Amino acid sequence: MREKRREATIERIVETALRLLESEGFEALTIQRLAKELDYAVGALYRYFRSKDALLVALLHRVMDRIGEDMAVGLEWVDNERAEQLAAAGESTDKPLSESEGLLRLIVVSNVYVGFAQRRPAEYGLVSTLIGDPREFLATEAAAPIFPALVRLQLMLTAVIDDAVQAGALVPGDARERGVILWSAMQGVLQLRKLGRFGVAGVELDRLVPIALRTLLLGWGADARRVDELTPRGVEIASALARQRSERLEHERAGQDTHETRDPNPAAQDTQDTQDTEVEDDRT
Repeated sequence: MREKRREATIERIVETALRLLESEGFEALTIQRLAKELDYAVGALYRYFRSKDALLVALLHRVMDRIGEDMAVGLEWVDNERAEQLAAAGESTDKPLSESEGLLRLIVVSNVYVGFAQRRPAEYGLVSTLIGDPREFLATEAAAPIFPALVRLQLMLTAVIDDAVQAGALVPGDARERGVILWSAMQGVLQLRKLGRFGVAGVELDRLVPIALRTLLLGWGADARRVDELTPRGVEIASALARQRSERLEHERAGQDTHETRDPNPAAQDTQDTQDTEVEDDRT
């Protein structure tokens, strides 16, 4: 029971930190400010996260897991549509991917990533700041646990690119290297969104993202006509998934708020449980 309560408290801390990040920005995310938002003593937070670095690592894991989940759901959407079409035609789902199918999966994954950044700017901004900014916000040792999460995302993207090559949609090449280039290109275009606040012309994401993606795909041997035909569908799928994700998060937050009303400070109860255990141990 105590372990479950502790897990629930950590979940509440992480989600509250993400909301604080969204409403007040990266600079406002301090242990003191978070404790005030949660109505916890500062010392209580340090029982769950020993430092701000530890908290940031947990937040980065959560954000990258969400990005990975969104990308996986995007692929599942495309694969389910394909399975339905093959079943309707009386064909086996084991049939190799066609050029269009391999290319669509890559276009969807790319647009899902961009859509996450547009829909969840604070969470994306955390990744962008802590990974893309040349300043060292996290000590090297503290940041080490993030590496496996980054590798998982990279492996997913690499696999999708390799599948497109196997389908004949792209010419052979180093899929891992292409994954890094694709991620870097999307990351670079997304950084330009800040200029939009100042009315700078020519930096609209809805226009630049397809151009950047198209340029890369054509350079890797994709058919221009096929890319142009599939891009609107890829954007449509990514947008539909973004709406579903937003609705699901709002529902989860509403449920969390209800739980917090019933149990306003689970950390206090967790502390009491620990104290009770210590007393029992002393008696023993």
